[in-house]
Amino acid sequence: MARPISVAMCVALSAVLLACGGSDTRFQKLTVGISRDSALKLIGVEKPARVDPFLVSGHYIEAMYYAKPGADTVGLADRKMSPVVLVDGKLVGWGWKAWDSVAGANKIAVASK
Repeated sequence: MARPISVAMCVALSAVLLACGGSDTRFQKLTVGISRDSALKLIGVEKPARVDPFLVSGHYIEAMYYAKPGADTVGLADRKMSPVVLVDGKLVGWGWKAWDSVAGANKIAVASK
């Protein structure tokens, strides 16, 4: 029987995937491990377009979706936005590779590619 990947393993995997992160310039100053408030301050956008919270095995996982600058968020598909991923209030990664990894390890359904 396969065991689910732990959140710690997810964080480590996300850090590795971070090197392949997206090209959104708002995220260039982000660093894995910083707090949610610090990430929001560095991104420079007061509020994400949407936040999806999940409680999995006692860990609070957040996917904060950011629309590309100038994009209309009404009706904007998930894959057209950039996700920023936090676990227990700490940044674990950003971009779709990071979110797909964390979501997959924790059996969270996300928009298909």
